[in-house]
Parts: sequence; structure tokens; C-alpha cells
Amino acid sequence: MVTFGDFYHRPFAHCMLPKRYSFIVADRSTGVVRRFTLAVRPAVVVLLAVLALPVGWTVQSHRAATTRIDHLQLQNATLEVENARFRTATANLSSGISGLQLVMRELSDNAIVDPRVRRAMGRLPDNARDDEAQVLRSVALSSPRETFSLLSDLLSLLDGQLTAASAGVNHRRAFAAATPINLPVDGRVTGGYGYRPDPFTGERTFHPAVDISTDAGQPVFATADGVVDSAADSGDFGNLIEINHGFGLVTRYGHLSQFATELGDTVSRGDVIGYAGATGRTTGIHVHYEIWVNGTPINPLQLGSEPRSESAN
Repeated sequence: MVTFGDFYHRPFAHCMLPKRYSFIVADRSTGVVRRFTLAVRPAVVVLLAVLALPVGWTVQSHRAATTRIDHLQLQNATLEVENARFRTATANLSSGISGLQLVMRELSDNAIVDPRVRRAMGRLPDNARDDEAQVLRSVALSSPRETFSLLSDLLSLLDGQLTAASAGVNHRRAFAAATPINLPVDGRVTGGYGYRPDPFTGERTFHPAVDISTDAGQPVFATADGVVDSAADSGDFGNLIEINHGFGLVTRYGHLSQFATELGDTVSRGDVIGYAGATGRTTGIHVHYEIWVNGTPINPLQLGSEPRSESAN
């Protein structure tokens, strides 16, 4: 039989920790005694180093994610400023074109002269000795139709370009609103995107989402504007919401405890669509979150996603 003896160490000196600990193992059947000595300082250093690795990795990951979301928010703010400038420029150009069209119509109306008067104007004798009068007469007798036609064509071209630019600005704003940013619930990412061991079978499977661990009943928010395509029990993912954002973008939110929206609803970024739970095939309370682009899943974290915050709404 093997027994462990009492810890053997040097006596405490002035309440200081000993530098070494000795462990004695005695085998009663054979009488063999083994002694092991452990140095305190190296053991503490090794323990601290082991603990520092995951802490350092967590801090670095948080800093990187913070940098990504700050960059995304800066891009969003810049886009808003650009859109405001485009809207102002579009309004000014539209007003200018309308003004030019009004002036052109007035000029065209004023250019109409009674045919009899026009014939009489043309029969007036020339005054060859007054060059200035000759120029004025030539201008007065010439037809402005070519000028009006040129202006009309130019204004039509500008109006078409302005319409196209206005449509481009509107589409850009819609695309910005449809782009998912931030994670849909406050919590910690505990399941990453990509291949991983299945939590139930241990087999290597592809996980097209991130899992955000959170408390039961936490509100789940839409990450972009869109229309609810589905809000129902899905089996493995439990209560699942699918939102179509247009532009080929779709997001999915699984394992919800209950819904706060239904099929056909239009939602905006930041709207509450459900509440976190553990429905379906799951090992605990979390939200399963997917982003699909044209039928292909992508890693939500590559869009700079972080847990939802008020500043991102």
C-alpha cells in the first residue's frame, strides 16, 4: 500500500512562504520511501505563464474586434455624410434644370412673331453704313429654334443623368441599411464559424454561423433592415427567424425562446425580433447567428460584428 506522508518543508521565517516543499511517498509493503521536492518560485512562474496565454489572447481578440467595429462605424458615418451631399446636389441640380426649362419656354414663347410682321421685317432696306445696326438686324431676323433645340437636348441629357444619380444614391442608402453589422444579442461568442467537432457526436462538421452565449430571455435584435421570410420551429435550430435584406443578403437567428415578429413583417436594424433561449438541438442557452450572401454563408465576424451596442443602432 502506498501512502502520502505529511508535507515536509522548512519552518516559516517571519511569516514568509518557504522556497521549497518536499513530498514523501512511502510504500508500507516494501518500505520504499520516495521524496519529491518542489521549488515554489519556478512553479508559480510556470502557473502564471500558463494563465497569461488565454488572457492575452482574449485581450488581443477584443482589441482587434473593437478596431474593426470602429472602422465600420467610421465608414457608416462617412457614407451618411456623402449621401447627404448627394441629396443636396441632386436637389440643387433639379431646381436649376427646372429653372432653365422655364426660361427656355418663356424665350420660345417670346420668339413667336406674327408671320406678316416677320415678312415686313425682312423687307426693310439694309443700312450698309451702320455695321452695329446690321448685326442687330441679323440677330433679330435669325430663327432661335436651333438654339432652343440644342438647349432642350442638353437639359434632357442632364435630367436623365440626374435621375440616374438620384437612383444610385437611393440604392446606395438601401444597400447600407441592408448590410448586417454587429451581433444580434449581448453576450460572448462561444462557437466560431467553420469546421469543428459536433458537440453531440464529436464528428467534424461545418458550422455556418457563430454562437453567442447569453442569458435566457435576452432580446435579440435585427442586424439590418429587411423583411421576415420565416419565423417558425426549424427542428435542430429550434425557433428560427430568417430575414431577407435584399441585395442577396439573408440573416438567420436560431434557438430562440419566443418570437417578437412574424412572417411578412418589415423590420429595421435594432428592432427586437425575439428572445434568446435553448430550443432545438443545443447544449445551452445561446443564439445561433448566420449571414448568407447569394446563397453562400459567410463568417459574421468578417463584417466587423461585435455584441450589439446602442451606438451602432
